[in-house]
Parts: sequence; C-alpha cells; structure tokens
Amino acid sequence: MTLRKNLLFAALMLAGCGRMDREEEFRSVLPTKEMVEVKTPADSGQALRVEEVGAQAGEGRRSDLYQITRTTTAVVNGGTLAVLGLVDAVTKHNPTTVTEDTAVWGPHTEALARNTWKLTVKKTGDNTYGYTLSAKAKTADDSAYVDVIVGTHTAALDAAGEPVKGFGQGEFTLDWDRQRTLPENDDNVGRMTVKYSRLDDKSAATVDAAFRQVRDDQDASKRADADYRYSATPGQGGEFNFKLSNDWYKPAGTASQSEVLTIKSRWQQGGAGRSDVRLSGGDLVGEATVNECWDSNFISHFMRASYDPRVGYGTETTDCVFTPAAYSTL
Repeated sequence: MTLRKNLLFAALMLAGCGRMDREEEFRSVLPTKEMVEVKTPADSGQALRVEEVGAQAGEGRRSDLYQITRTTTAVVNGGTLAVLGLVDAVTKHNPTTVTEDTAVWGPHTEALARNTWKLTVKKTGDNTYGYTLSAKAKTADDSAYVDVIVGTHTAALDAAGEPVKGFGQGEFTLDWDRQRTLPENDDNVGRMTVKYSRLDDKSAATVDAAFRQVRDDQDASKRADADYRYSATPGQGGEFNFKLSNDWYKPAGTASQSEVLTIKSRWQQGGAGRSDVRLSGGDLVGEATVNECWDSNFISHFMRASYDPRVGYGTETTDCVFTPAAYSTL
C-alpha cells in the first residue's frame, strides 16, 4: 500500500471515529434513570399502592407516613420515566445528522404511529448542552412541530474531559398540554419541570420536581399544583419533601378553600425514618401537625397529632432516629 493510500486510510478511520465519539457525546448528555429517579427505602422491594395507605396504620404496624412517602415518589418517577421513554424511543435509532455542535435524530415515525418525533441536541458551551424533543402529526407540515420536552444539561467530565453518561446536572420541562395537541397522547395535562444533580457516585443526588396545573386527583374538572424535593447521599440515607394544595379540611357550611399540606420524610440508609406533617391555611385556624417515626422494618413506634392529644403513642427520644421534628420549607 502506498504512503498516499496509508494516509487516506488513516484519515478516513479518524473521521469515522470522530463521528462515533461525537454521536456518543450527544447521547451521553440526555437524562437517564440514574439521574432523575427518586429512591426511598423499599419494603421487600415492592412498590406500594395508594389504596394500601392507612390499611394497617397504628403502633406496631407498618407506618402510614412511610407508605404515603413511598406512593408519592411514584408520582415523580412516573413523570420522569415518561420523559425517558420518549427520548429513548427516538435515540435508539441512528442520528440523522451529526456536526461539531449539533446532533439531530429524526424525523422518525414508529410503525403504525400517528406522531412523528424529532430530537435536537446542541452543544452550547465547553460542557453544557441544550436539547428539544419536538413532535407533529405524521401527515402535517414541518411548521406543525410543537416542543414537548425542552432541557439543558451540564455534563460531569472524566479525566480526559469527556462527558460521563449518567452524571451531571440540569433540568427539563415536559409540557403535557402541548403533547395533547398531537394525534396520539395520554390523559395528562399541565406541565412538569424537573431539576436534577448527580455529579458522581459518591455525592448527594438531588431531584426537584414542580407540577403545574396538572389534573386534580380528587376532582378531574380542576387543576392543581404540587412540589417535590428529594436528596439522598449514597450510604447515608436521604429526605423527601412534598407540598400539595387542596381542600383537605371541609367544615360544614363553609365555602371550598384550599389548605396547604407539607410532608418532610427523612430516613437512614437502613430504612428507619421519620415524617413530619403540617396542614395550614384555608379553613384552618392556626395549623395542624402530625409526627411519626418508624424502624428499619417500617414499623411505626411513635406518633403525635397536635389536633388531638388522645392520638399518639411511643416516646420521641427513644423511638425516633431523628429528633426534633423538622417541617418542610416548600
């Protein structure tokens, strides 16, 4: 082989490797399950159902507030998994174009599907990226595309300065109202914004989720807002805060008013933990609080309710792994 051919062959190989590296770079900065999943201690690894909450409440039984914490995390995980599902469906294919600073997947239409999807990932700085997942009806003009997911990501870098898949920080918004304008959609309404941070496998992982104008589970004709905040450090446990506004307290003869319910749950790595609940505003004069502690088997050993001194059991100083009470600031 001549020198000229050798040089040409080497150039082609380098060009091919560069394209593959660039493609993987753009893939690596998209959100993954490891970045955005909210994890709480599991009872035998089984997810809890909403209808189970309260079924076995009381001293010496599975903690009611532990169960509420577990079921509430499913709300956040359900929304983030919806995002990952949409992104994965597009990026399992080869990108249509890859340049120095942009990769585009699509337009792509699954067999028998009525929606066409397109994902654009753009490098905006040394280790920062922006991405947009757009969709339109299969038969519509390109002017009909709507942005369903919009996000940004700052990549964690390895020793060679390359993005590390599954690590970094960023945020994305899933707009269900826009998605509902497409021929194929689900029953969700409103939007969800998630901010996440997972810099390495030893640092605290955080996920903040804000649901705005989503469907009210108690009244499908109404919309509601909810906020969630999660933080966990490997080997050290974590905490989960959430805030929900609804007409929780309904005295006879009063108009409908919304009270604010907040719950802060903390747990050790082994599973033992505590929840502190506060209900305020609306028809309430003052506020009501509930406190509960559970052991590593999620069995309730301490409870207090400010609204009724007859409700409660246990000794806080000996039955709780966290003292004193700490209420959510959401």
